[in-house]
Amino acid sequence: MAPTVAIIIPVLNERMLIIDALQRVCCLGADEIIVIDGNSTDGTYESIRDKFPQVFCLKTPFANRAKQMNTGANEAVSDILVFVHADSRLPDDTVSYIQKTMQRGYVGGGFMKKYEPTNLVLNTYGFLLNHIYLRFYKNLVGSNAIFIRRDLFESLKGFPEVNFMEDVLFTKILKEAGRLSVIDEPVIVSSRRYQEHGVLKQIMRNARIIFDYQYLQRGPQELKKVYTVNA
Repeated sequence: MAPTVAIIIPVLNERMLIIDALQRVCCLGADEIIVIDGNSTDGTYESIRDKFPQVFCLKTPFANRAKQMNTGANEAVSDILVFVHADSRLPDDTVSYIQKTMQRGYVGGGFMKKYEPTNLVLNTYGFLLNHIYLRFYKNLVGSNAIFIRRDLFESLKGFPEVNFMEDVLFTKILKEAGRLSVIDEPVIVSSRRYQEHGVLKQIMRNARIIFDYQYLQRGPQELKKVYTVNA
């Protein structure tokens, strides 16, 4: 029997895109869809409740993505948890890909990604991320749509409840727990942040943060300040 799958989406003030996002997610065949709203003030929560009665949506008093994802995981009863950003689009066969992958003995994994809208620089950057940072080093980030067995997620105590880089910290722990899979079919990831801040500027900011974390041992709190100042 195939394992059951829960898709968990943390949101904050995403009323303009969450309806289209959930229309796509609801067609994927997941056993559960759970949205955790971080106390949005733009009507995100109300839009979801009004238009998607089949989606479990919970509004929390805190806007912290790690806490939101952990809250969603605590509500789930499915065998596998998939954590997805609201501005990402999963492949049509996501559930099947994950089920088959986990039945081969992997403890978790993620998808390659493709930025849209894109250009030559973003295509090159995405290629390097997919084939070096992800496939070779098995370094997952939130935009890779991280998936994991629920029992393992619980034993690892979920995402570290920091306000930045929770995905990077979690992956470091996850890699020690067993084999991770990389699914070739890409998640389509919005490049809106790159377009807003400048593609090269955003890429260099990302690279600096990872370098400072891995080689200078700077913590998430300090790096969050760097990220915000340079945004």
